[in-house]
Formats: sequence, structure tokens, C-alpha cells
Amino acid sequence: MKAIVIRQPGGFENTKVEDVEKPKGPITVRVTYAGLNPVDINVVLGKVNYTISPYPHIPGAEFVGIVERVQNSKKFKIGDRVVVYPRVYDQTCDRCRGGMEELCRNGSVMGVGCNGGFSEYFATDEAHLEHIPDSMSFEDVVSLPVGGLTAYHALKRAGLKQGEKLLVVGASGNTGTYAVALGKLMGAEVYYSSRKKLVEDYGSVEWKNEKVDVIVNSLGTEAWEPYVDFLDTSGRVVTFGTLTGKEVKLNIAHLYTGERSIIGSTAGSRREFSELIELAHKNNIKSRVWKTFKLEDYNTAIGEYGKREGRIVLKVSEG
Repeated sequence: MKAIVIRQPGGFENTKVEDVEKPKGPITVRVTYAGLNPVDINVVLGKVNYTISPYPHIPGAEFVGIVERVQNSKKFKIGDRVVVYPRVYDQTCDRCRGGMEELCRNGSVMGVGCNGGFSEYFATDEAHLEHIPDSMSFEDVVSLPVGGLTAYHALKRAGLKQGEKLLVVGASGNTGTYAVALGKLMGAEVYYSSRKKLVEDYGSVEWKNEKVDVIVNSLGTEAWEPYVDFLDTSGRVVTFGTLTGKEVKLNIAHLYTGERSIIGSTAGSRREFSELIELAHKNNIKSRVWKTFKLEDYNTAIGEYGKREGRIVLKVSEG
């Protein structure tokens, strides 16, 4: 099969499309679409916050496909349309038993701690798969595992309530658009901060220095100081990205005198993933696909990432 293969860490010169052995496992999925995210680019560059394994390595954290082979599964059959949960988890540790698979003691990110979905086929077990509702397209669902789930879990971690004011920083990105759409669905008054106004289509308005109850920071350092002073009393900052840096200055007095909170968030649980798919299905939440590239054109896709006006996806095979 064809796959994007990283031979050694540290740069695009070590990455190319190759013919590799088809993977084996309880369930084999023929990949149809895969989403391109910062984590995938950073895997190629060797700059993620997790250990990349194995090498040679196939990246790809977010992907969908069709079941081609099944061994001893009562839940899935050949021909089923499926989406892959984006975390590696052992199903046995205390975190997994407690329904926090994203914090598995022995876990990692799909396409980082194991080979991912930038390939024609992917082998897994039924614990990592969800059915795709018949009325949903592959193109819409492919954005749910990373962008959708990260945003959904973050808003739940922040305890966003109906009527609260939500500010999404970096709102035009994959997680940002879902944070806006899901925030509106949860009944919040949603503001955005972004040079791109495309998120207004999701029901948000441009932020004009209003006090807010929740700030979603998916960008890191540069999204901290310009916004944190506008967090209202009892407000919460929820953060899950370091694209612009990992370190910030913290005014402890501002934190405790207003009983404000800083909340870390990563991915989401299996239950939340199921909930999200159902929410997206019932509320017709669409992914804004900007450009679609073939697997072998991944370098061009990565080059376009910084100027995107929506999702960039890789079409791996016909659906």
C-alpha cells in the first residue's frame, strides 16, 4: 500500500510517499479521507510533545474510511463507514477505567505514538472505531476526531453555561471553528478573534474588548496577554495548543482576586467522541473544507496550510 513515511525525525527531506506492507489487525480500514492538522506537521518536523513511535513512521491523527476486513467483531462488518478515535489507549489503566481514555497512563496520540492514517489502509480494533451516520459525508466527519473533539472536550472542561460569553482566539482554525459552532449550540454568546471573518458563518461576532466568561486559547503564548485581562470574575481560560509558544507570564493576583481559573485540556474521551458524532449529526454541523489534495501531494498541502480558509484534507481513496 502507499503511505506517507517518515524515515527519521527532523524535516520534510526525510519524508516521502512509499510502498509499504499492508498492516494487520482485528479490523482493517481502507482510508478514504484524512485531515491535516498542526500535530501532523509537527510529527514530520519531530517537534511534538509526545514520543514519536515507531520509526519509520506513518503520521496522520485524523481519518475516516470503510471497513475492509473484520475478525471477531459483533459491532462492525465489512463495508461499514467508520471514523477513528484519535487516541492510543490501553483500556486497562485507572484513567481508562474511569472514562478518561485521553489521559491513559500508557497512551498517546494516534499517528504519533503509533502509525496513523496517512496511508491507504489502517489496522485497529473495534475500541477505536465509531460508525458514521448514513446522512453524514466523509468530508464532514473527518474533522471531528481532532478539531471537533478537542473543542468539545475543552468547552466541557471549562463548564461553559448557557448565556455565558465565550471568546475563541484563533477561531478560524479547525478547533476554533468547532469551538464557535459548539459554543453556540451550548447557548453561549460567542465572540471570535481572528483575521479571517469566515467564522461569522457559524454565528459568532468579532470581539471588541468585551469582558468574557470563558476564553479558548488554542495558540499558546501570543494568545495569552492580549486577552487574559478581559476575563471576568469567575472566568476560565481553557488551553490546549502551543503553536505560538509554551510559556506565558501569570499575574497571580489577577487570578485569585477574581477567582479565575486556568484549565488544561487535551483531546476527549471515548464517550465524548460518541456524543460529538451524535451532536454533529442531529445539528447538521458541517466542516468547512477549503482544499482537497491527493496523498502524494502532501507537501503542497502542507505548504498551503498557513493561508487556508478552512480545512485541508487528503483524499486517500474513493468513498
